[in-house]
Amino acid sequence: MFKQLRKALGLSPEPAAQLGVVTPGQLAQWAGAQRWAFAFDGEHDRFVLQGQVVEHPWRLESGAPSRDYMQGTELRVRAELALNPDAHVMVISRALKEELEGRVYGAITNSLQTTVDQSLPQEMRWLSIYEEMRWPQLPASFVRAFAVVGEDLDTARHWVNAALVSQLMRDQQQAPPGQAPLVLMVSDASVSLRMQSSGRYLPDLEYAMGAFLAACVVATHQLPPTVDDHGPSTLPVT
Repeated sequence: MFKQLRKALGLSPEPAAQLGVVTPGQLAQWAGAQRWAFAFDGEHDRFVLQGQVVEHPWRLESGAPSRDYMQGTELRVRAELALNPDAHVMVISRALKEELEGRVYGAITNSLQTTVDQSLPQEMRWLSIYEEMRWPQLPASFVRAFAVVGEDLDTARHWVNAALVSQLMRDQQQAPPGQAPLVLMVSDASVSLRMQSSGRYLPDLEYAMGAFLAACVVATHQLPPTVDDHGPSTLPVT
């Protein structure tokens, strides 16, 4: 099943076997095998990958974390799709959800605020206004590793389906699924993912891209489209 899914997503038939830090040349060769554009940014863990999914461009950036809950290297990838902008769903690693909820609660308590601070990252704002959602079809192993947060249960069930769950539960080789901080979102007609990485570690890249591409394909086929699609574009992941 995984070989067929990987083929449909444009990934190589087998996961990358290389361990540890790899060279820019090895990364370029790996990206070329997927027919993705690769650009090295001069630092040991900074590079850009670009490609297409369901006829829309995506862009991955690897580099210094843009979130303080990420350590080492952060992978950020996003694609704007023809989705309904009112669809808001997030899959977040369980340990990260608990950490960020504690931060949000502390920020509100310490400042005596009654509203959400708009300067907080989007994922933290969502944790303060949306509830975690569960349904019988979600495997217990998935619920232990990840949480699904959003405003509409039906939308969440259509997006976080068996195919996406299976992709997220793939072994990352360096850590069990859900152990590394990960945030996967549908928001503003886009799909985005950010994940902590050990830096130029191919299994991390394969895992992140496999989850992201699966999320884009499922969202395109299972979620209602936007009424007014002005065409695809790509924005930097912030």
